[in-house]
Amino acid sequence: MKLSVKDRATFDLVVDTLLPAVEGDGPAWTISGADLGLGEALPAVFERLPHDRDRADLKLFLRLLRSAPAGLALHGRPKAFLRMSAHERADAVRRMEGHPLGLVRKGVRALKTLAGFLWVSTDDSARPPATWSAMGYPGPNGPAPEVPKTLRTVEIERDTSLECDVVVVGSGAGGGTAAGVLAAAGFDVIVLEAGRYRNESDFTHLESSAYRDLYLDQALNSTADGGLAVVSGATLGGGTVINYTTSFSTPLSVRREWDAVAGFHDVFEGRAYEESDAAVRSRLGVNSDNGAPSMRAQLMEKGLREKGWHVGEMPRNASGCVDEECGFCTMGCRIGAKHSMLTTYLQDAVDAGARVITGAGVDVVTTNSGRATGVKAHVGEAALKVTAKTVVLAAGSLNTPAILLRSGLGGKAAGDYLRLHPVTAVWGRFEQRVEPWSGILQTRYSDEFADLDGSGYGFKFETAPVHPLFPAAFMGWEDGASFKRDVLGLAHLDVGGVLLRDRGHGKVVIRRDGTPVWKYSISKYDQAHVREGVRRAAEMYAAAGAEEIISSTVRPVRWRPGSGRPIEDFTAGVDAIGYGSNQTAYFTFHQMGSARMGSDPGASAVDANNETHDTAGLYVMDGSCFPTASGVNPMLSIATIAHRGATLLSEKMS
Repeated sequence: MKLSVKDRATFDLVVDTLLPAVEGDGPAWTISGADLGLGEALPAVFERLPHDRDRADLKLFLRLLRSAPAGLALHGRPKAFLRMSAHERADAVRRMEGHPLGLVRKGVRALKTLAGFLWVSTDDSARPPATWSAMGYPGPNGPAPEVPKTLRTVEIERDTSLECDVVVVGSGAGGGTAAGVLAAAGFDVIVLEAGRYRNESDFTHLESSAYRDLYLDQALNSTADGGLAVVSGATLGGGTVINYTTSFSTPLSVRREWDAVAGFHDVFEGRAYEESDAAVRSRLGVNSDNGAPSMRAQLMEKGLREKGWHVGEMPRNASGCVDEECGFCTMGCRIGAKHSMLTTYLQDAVDAGARVITGAGVDVVTTNSGRATGVKAHVGEAALKVTAKTVVLAAGSLNTPAILLRSGLGGKAAGDYLRLHPVTAVWGRFEQRVEPWSGILQTRYSDEFADLDGSGYGFKFETAPVHPLFPAAFMGWEDGASFKRDVLGLAHLDVGGVLLRDRGHGKVVIRRDGTPVWKYSISKYDQAHVREGVRRAAEMYAAAGAEEIISSTVRPVRWRPGSGRPIEDFTAGVDAIGYGSNQTAYFTFHQMGSARMGSDPGASAVDANNETHDTAGLYVMDGSCFPTASGVNPMLSIATIAHRGATLLSEKMS
């Protein structure tokens, strides 16, 4: 599927509308997006979209923009986008952003995200985009170092059949931990990872290539309604290679809830879970001694303390962090400070004889007489069949249920109860330079509002490094001049993440071709908590001395604390736009719950020992197991569940 000449011409007009030439210093300001050649780069990004359905939807939306009758439905004018003046086009974009139909909001947001991506990113550090100099962004700290790869991998170049005791599908916090425990116990383990093996030598610290090489669907996918951008690791080591290193144990209140929801007694509250938590904390080197706060964290902490709200220090699985490198760690840690699966449990597994195969997409689990017998996979064009006594699925909450569904396994709960920890942001603009791309990843948080309803549901405040693509994709648009001012002013922005513990849930389903679709919309109940989070974050940054507060709604709402206007004006402005899909912008960094543990086969996919209810010898050991949302960054909870499950499995197999 290709873009037509008309498609590209339409996109050029959209880009010129979103990124027009305005007064300013330098080409990022004074040259329009189309004149910068962004449209010429669109076909390459178009090919990177995750699925033919995404490409077809984009082409359809561009075609509708060229239609006068469709214009009446899209933006209230019976006029093709190509026939409009610049003023009319800008008004049309604003009307589509506020359209009552979510599909229209989704379409215009997709075009805005693509335009922003092309405007601020590059695959060649020798040719930085004009936006970098305008915002004072330094780019990578030199080329990647030369570091040898220490994990041996097995190359598959032709149709191949292999045998083992345990095949582990996925290599992140769940799969990596399970493989390490099982291999150390003496079992013959094969690890299948859909991503490739990248280490320090491959970490360019360029956003475009990092997303292409290390992230699921190149970080270009979203929930079905386009409301949440999906950010998940897709490389050997999974999300542990690119996450924020935040290492919270599962809170006791959540463990109690999980046992109650699952119908268990002392599974999550029991000694085995606590012992596994201690074991993974030790192996991952979790500590609070390497968390010097960045300027981002200092400003957030200042605001929290001024308000008298809770401030906590992040426990992190990293040591030896240095400011000039660590802000880029979401694109891979170059200095070996992050104790990811690559340097811990996967290394343990390989040292104990485990075989690791990368680029291996698992199609189905094979069975015989109700028992798992292995998996069928593909590595490029080569077919791979692995026969195993036991199968452990740890492909993450987005893909583990897809494998179950393609295999016809897991029961009716497979794919259900998907939680996503939706995250939105409130921006604080400060007079001083913040340089939010710099400093250690996450070092401070607040649980002041973690329990808004008395049952453990609310939100966390966290802050994280921000590189150019995040504001270009995440910040709202009202006109070209203000959007450029916001994005190009990145050096003076701080970002407050509102991390929601969602009570509502979604579902993973599969298309006819077997690929997953993530159906999820934020419930009205949870939207009320987001509303509180946005208001409180604005108060926090006002207390920290921000000159301006900016929402992450599709059209930004602004508040200057020194103007005399009350915060209620800001909240009312955000209320008027809304907190639903493609009204407020959301990311999901944490996915969980889509093959959850429980005693009832009708409401869960796996039992207390992580074995599926309907298939002997088939286990799930990843975030899919969570009975409800964890409410904290889930890496340690995933690793703990996998460690406990793999320990029990090794005892059973011995």
